[in-house]
Amino acid sequence: MKVGVRSLVVKRRLGILAAVAAISSFVLTGGSAYAVSPPFFDEEGDQLVSGALEFRDVPASTNVTECPQAGLSGDRAHPLDKRSGDRAEQKSTGTDQRLNQDFACFPQDETVVDQNPKAPRNYLAGANDYRMGWGTSGFYATTDGGAHWYDGITPFPSLPSGDNLDGGGDPVTLFDRGGVAYYAQINFNRTDDTSGVWVNRSTNGGFTWTRPCVAIRLAPAPSETAACGGAGDVRQPGDGTVGFIQDNDSTLNGSVPAFDKEWMTAGPRPAGVAATCFTPFTHTPTACAEGTVGTDRLYITYSLFSSAGRAQIFLSYSDDQARSWSAARYIAGSGAFCFFFGGNCRDSQGSQPTVNPTTGQLWVGFINGDTVDEDQYLVVTSTDGGQTFSPPSRVDTLYDVNFPRGVNGRTDCNARGQGSTRAVPTNSCFRYDPIFNSIVADKRGGEFANDVYVALADNRNGTIRDSNADIFLYKSTDGGTTWIGPTRVNNDRSDTPANRDCGRSPESISGNSALCPEQNYGGDQFFPFVTITNDGVLNVTFHDRRLDTDSPVGVGGGAWPTSKTEVGNYLVWYWGAQCKITQTQTVSQTTTGPVPSGASQCVAPEAVVNPTVATGFNPGAGPIPGNGQNSATLPFRNFQISDLGSNFDYSFRAGIFAGDYSGNATGPTVSGDSNGNQAMAVWTDARNGRGSGSPTSVQPGRNPICEQSDVFFQTYNSANGGSGSKGNASDSDVFLVAPCPGDIQEKGIGNH
Repeated sequence: MKVGVRSLVVKRRLGILAAVAAISSFVLTGGSAYAVSPPFFDEEGDQLVSGALEFRDVPASTNVTECPQAGLSGDRAHPLDKRSGDRAEQKSTGTDQRLNQDFACFPQDETVVDQNPKAPRNYLAGANDYRMGWGTSGFYATTDGGAHWYDGITPFPSLPSGDNLDGGGDPVTLFDRGGVAYYAQINFNRTDDTSGVWVNRSTNGGFTWTRPCVAIRLAPAPSETAACGGAGDVRQPGDGTVGFIQDNDSTLNGSVPAFDKEWMTAGPRPAGVAATCFTPFTHTPTACAEGTVGTDRLYITYSLFSSAGRAQIFLSYSDDQARSWSAARYIAGSGAFCFFFGGNCRDSQGSQPTVNPTTGQLWVGFINGDTVDEDQYLVVTSTDGGQTFSPPSRVDTLYDVNFPRGVNGRTDCNARGQGSTRAVPTNSCFRYDPIFNSIVADKRGGEFANDVYVALADNRNGTIRDSNADIFLYKSTDGGTTWIGPTRVNNDRSDTPANRDCGRSPESISGNSALCPEQNYGGDQFFPFVTITNDGVLNVTFHDRRLDTDSPVGVGGGAWPTSKTEVGNYLVWYWGAQCKITQTQTVSQTTTGPVPSGASQCVAPEAVVNPTVATGFNPGAGPIPGNGQNSATLPFRNFQISDLGSNFDYSFRAGIFAGDYSGNATGPTVSGDSNGNQAMAVWTDARNGRGSGSPTSVQPGRNPICEQSDVFFQTYNSANGGSGSKGNASDSDVFLVAPCPGDIQEKGIGNH
């Protein structure tokens, strides 16, 4: 259980009173008010903030002059001290492409990609990029189908003070149907609480970008007369600014609200909805300037942290290519399954919007923690362009309490700098909370116009001692009210523990993992992302540890011997799964139990209608109904995308962070075929990471000198995937303990 119900109610009532007391003090540029105070904890004790926000004060550093550069093509300039590739680099020369072109020793993570519908050889990717020594927003663009890439850091937004926000992250890249590119992100100061959400715009495929600005008042309110900067600044006031709050005391102490984890989508305005633009300060509807109205309406959702760490989901939209934005609207709603705040679903994070490209209907999915036990995944929908939203529907329980954590036995991760209540996987210490999952609307109209799909990852088949995270698909054929599932997407072995709640304390996440039998229930899969082609092929991608079946424990079994306690389930590959839907049948909310045949495509035999009815918030200690444990009957075909596995212990600052998501996109082939049989994936890959020498020399909490992760890319057929396994899993064994080559250490510095 999370915590006792009575103590939860007390905590939440105190949070509400604090919010009410402070709400009049802080106002967004859109005129909406919020309040926040640190730390950003949910009732489990987790800091459910995005990685970019959590690590904003981390100054990345390096003491080497060159790092391993596996995956860079040879037709570019190289530094003077270019050396021969080490053994790991020599094994990394497959078809995977490294998108970030820097030669620095800094990580990149949280990867996204999209394809230009007007120029199919133009792909645009994004990632958290630390090449400057701290977190910023990196972009990576190609116009030749991925053969060559150009990369950089998006321009920082400018502020009324004349300063700029130099920290950024949580990237989203997107093309509208007219071929205009957008880059959404959170930006923040690294030394105080100033933050906001911004969108950059590009009209040349993602090579050059607008610089967002916060509007500067030129006359007292209620005047909307404004400027972007000084004399000669031609930008439209407020261009790209979705929301912004200036700190009130110049200290990093949570004294004002905090923006986090935005996501963006684009689609046609629904029938009868006219394009609308907005003033820069009050966001009052106004006429659009000539030539600024875009092909699509852009939608941004994001979390805004309130008192006691509660995060609420808000939405804004833009019709003029991100130049002006509507006032923020709270959209999470309320329901009987949200047990606090009078039923309001106000403890939410990880939102993602998706639009049907034929009808313009909008859906938003998000994780919610207003529960008495495990969290839940909820979906709301709008048919009027984001003006009004339905009450939330409950897709299913999200089993995220029973992960390994420092408080229930993983003290090895605490020694490396990981938070004691942060969920982590078996054998590793990177943050594992399922903050971000994925939702996509069917691209087809007609009979498929009401169909929408969700991919979730959780640990329902693991325990607090042995993680066994899996990916599950749910679908709705009635516009997001009724849900069908779960269907396990990964088709490897996945056993169910006799008691998934073993070792859990009845009133908290603290527990004793020694009370759980030690057992490998299967390999972990995590960070799911789902898209769908124009002809109905669902493409799900995810990180996967199934191919590591025999890596040993302790010294020789991994970069951190005290963490590597079980055989296998350690090295990480990137995988895909596909299933095609050619028919549909409306399944309404009044239906429970077996799935009607017309809606059974891409559904596991054990799946049911309205699975949440069968599971509740915690159905007991045994296996969860509908897991699809017989892999032979699962409908998704799985295939390996990355050439080889890598070691996430080398990804970021002692291996405690590897991003929170990786993505894919589907669209026309590079020849311009409109049938949609091209797919592309980007992922966080640590094949360039190395250790500091002998495993025994690694110091807790220290960053090995070559520790880094990169953005890697691969295309594949969106209808029949890859051609099977891409090599022997043992090829990745070189990453178990990969020492940093001595010839790239700066002379006189040594290993640390």
